[in-house]
Amino acid sequence: MKKITLSILTLLVVLVFSQKTDAQDRSFGIGGMLGDPYGVSFKLYIAEDKAIAAGLGFGIADEISYLYITADFLLHRLYEMGWDAGSLHLYYGPGVSYYDPGFIDATISLRGPLGLGADFRDVPVGVFLEVAPYIDLSPDFYFSFMGAAGFRFYIN
Repeated sequence: MKKITLSILTLLVVLVFSQKTDAQDRSFGIGGMLGDPYGVSFKLYIAEDKAIAAGLGFGIADEISYLYITADFLLHRLYEMGWDAGSLHLYYGPGVSYYDPGFIDATISLRGPLGLGADFRDVPVGVFLEVAPYIDLSPDFYFSFMGAAGFRFYIN
């Protein structure tokens, strides 16, 4: 099961970084997020209203260590609000997550993030706030929510 999961995650990473982006001001961002999970956040715009986002969370503590990976295909609704500093967008879409507590029992989930983001015109920075209902598929069926707030610096 772990080999299949790692193969799927490897394929997602290859797809994320091999996509050709449209000509736009920002295409790839990297930053941080706090919440569930907390860690590093990535976003690659593949069109003005479509993106692939990923998150990598990890933790090491006395009683538990974990690895958390998310990958989402996001659709954006852009809102021009006459705001000189930037623009707002609502985003949503399907995704998957991989959670491995203690590096022994992996959980694979389907998730559906719904979020609000803001991109600033004068600086290559974006912020976001999202909630994502999810359904664990293995090892047990379970429904819950996760959410995060974060930022990204856009490289190009």
